[in-house]
Amino acid sequence: MADSLTDDRILIAGGGIGGLSAAISLANHGISSHVLERSSTFSTEGAGIQLGPNATRILKEWGVLERLLPNSVVCEEILIGDGLTGELLTRVQFGKIAEQRYGGPFLLVHRADLHQALLNTAKKKPGIKIALECEARSYEQFPDKLMLKTMTGDMKGRALIAADGLWSTLRQQIDRGAVLSFAGKTAWRTLVDPDHLPAELQGPRTGVWLSSNVHLVHYPVLGGKKINLVAVVDERWGGRSEGWAQEADPKLLLPAFAKWDKRIENFVNYGTTWRKWSLFHLPPLRTWTQGSVTLLGDAAHPMLPFLAQGGAMAIEDAFVLARVLAEHDDDPWSAFRHFETARIKRTARTAYESRKMGNIYHMSGVLRLARNFVMRRSSPRSVLKKLDWLYQKNIEG
Repeated sequence: MADSLTDDRILIAGGGIGGLSAAISLANHGISSHVLERSSTFSTEGAGIQLGPNATRILKEWGVLERLLPNSVVCEEILIGDGLTGELLTRVQFGKIAEQRYGGPFLLVHRADLHQALLNTAKKKPGIKIALECEARSYEQFPDKLMLKTMTGDMKGRALIAADGLWSTLRQQIDRGAVLSFAGKTAWRTLVDPDHLPAELQGPRTGVWLSSNVHLVHYPVLGGKKINLVAVVDERWGGRSEGWAQEADPKLLLPAFAKWDKRIENFVNYGTTWRKWSLFHLPPLRTWTQGSVTLLGDAAHPMLPFLAQGGAMAIEDAFVLARVLAEHDDDPWSAFRHFETARIKRTARTAYESRKMGNIYHMSGVLRLARNFVMRRSSPRSVLKKLDWLYQKNIEG
């Protein structure tokens, strides 16, 4: 049974990217926390993750970036092409240009490496406790305390941050009308050797290849030792999948690439062990907060992956939340309201732009031709400028 805490810690439900980020950020402001992770171990499963400068700036400030860099690849550019013809349509230049413009690198990493860097940092911080096999189920609020019911007993804290992910259990207590809906897309992933990429696509870059009803993304992870390959396919139905490790039969995927440029199609054929997960959408919640409880990251605002901002938004949330809690240290109720106000517009725009980008990627017919025409005429500088709102240093509002 879990001990009934009598200290004044902030409870954090979830030990993923959002939960550990919140603990680190709180510790930097001298605020103690207790991270409660439902699993018995921290999994090494997961997909690659692209971290834009808006996230890496914060990781640098926290001391996480230096732990992450040895297993990362700094992205020099993103190439966007037509999967059917193999034509390169445009590119977005990052590297030193982006770091100078936004104050942080664009990193390509494996999710497990990011999680490990956050975990190692959290373990070094005073005031952070981490408990495994401690799944949060529900909470009760009182004038002077909060009681959290877990699978192993009741825990007391000053406030609760629910960072329990897309399938958040605690979200239902805050907004009972919140219902996830299948987004009509399924993501498939595998790892392949870098040598399997065409020579012109190798190196520190991301490739995005577009077609009707399917697109493909590839980029190096594990310090460049492997290529993370993700295919997103339009589907009519997707089952509930709370993990990243659902086994998938590539025979069901490969026909989607039958008419593609042979260089790209052959690359896809090198994938052996495939995993897949269904993508889900959550309309904006009526509120993220209820008294001394707030949601963070995917629990509050799930992101479709088409702007690569799911993890980044959770990191931004943690940064802002710790600041407002420090400013309203004796009043988490007020702090959480300020946190939601500071973040809701930015996260809503990011979620909207991500959904829109997914639709653009999968255009067909005349719309595909028009999209390609516009992309051909876009200079690398103009494409990067369109991302200023996302990678800007002001992450509030």
